[in-house]
Amino acid sequence: MSFKSGEIIIRGTNNSKLKGKKADPNQDLPSLSKEEIMFLLKVIQQHDFKGKDVEILYNTTLNLQKQYIHLSNK
Repeated sequence: MSFKSGEIIIRGTNNSKLKGKKADPNQDLPSLSKEEIMFLLKVIQQHDFKGKDVEILYNTTLNLQKQYIHLSNK
């Protein structure tokens, strides 16, 4: 179930400047630094994973690598 809002009013801002712009879904979310991502990738590299963990590990590692590349290109 979902809904659409015709207009969102944000207190303390000039809403005319926001017209036609979309909200950033990643704003104010915690993010990892390059060093934290490298640490996690090294920990993953040093451990043995088996069975059901392999698929989620692959997807998680892929996402970490994408974030690291994005941070490196900034």
